[in-house]
Amino acid sequence: MSVQLHPDADLLVEYSSGSLSPAMCVSVSAHLHFCDSCRDENLRLTEIGGSLLSQVAPEILSASALDNVFAKIDTEAADDVLKPRTVSKQTTTGTELSALPEMIQNLIPTDEPNWRFLSPSLRAAAIPVGEDSCELALHKIKAGGSTPTHDHKGREVVVVLKGSFSDEDGIYSEGDFIVHHPGEVHRPQASQNEECICLSVLEAPLRLTGTFHRFLNPLFSFNPQ
Repeated sequence: MSVQLHPDADLLVEYSSGSLSPAMCVSVSAHLHFCDSCRDENLRLTEIGGSLLSQVAPEILSASALDNVFAKIDTEAADDVLKPRTVSKQTTTGTELSALPEMIQNLIPTDEPNWRFLSPSLRAAAIPVGEDSCELALHKIKAGGSTPTHDHKGREVVVVLKGSFSDEDGIYSEGDFIVHHPGEVHRPQASQNEECICLSVLEAPLRLTGTFHRFLNPLFSFNPQ
């Protein structure tokens, strides 16, 4: 099945220009793993940007400019949260992690995601990327299971990495880039024959709306990192 839902044009422009936040950049990169058309569009936008940059008049740099750049690189490298894991691919062969795109594997600091209980059908594993305003995480729904009904206080971006799920608005498969806006209420449910793993970017906490599920709200804490 081909990818049906894509980032909008503005988001792809921001991605190609390097102006997205780390979490949003990861979400678009995950989508590009599955989507040929968006990869082609990103290449086109990058080429346009390079062409425009080549027309900019060069600036005269000070003698110390290059030393300052190298010093900044050395400082940032020490805190680089996006560096690949040192775990070899062979150690993850046949595991749950190996079913995910390699660029996602490289962001997981351990052999397996550190899944945290959210509900009987739902687990979450945070991905630290140095964020201070968005939460980036993997969410796993067991086969046939559903999440509690919830609404959104801020924008949520979801990229399906494995399997599929459905909600009141449709059915979503691997690679689909889904955007939920504040006030939207839904209850995702995984397909009956396979668990679903998604990458999620949250700009604000979720709020469970069911009478019983409201007691689980403390489990859905909001932790940018």
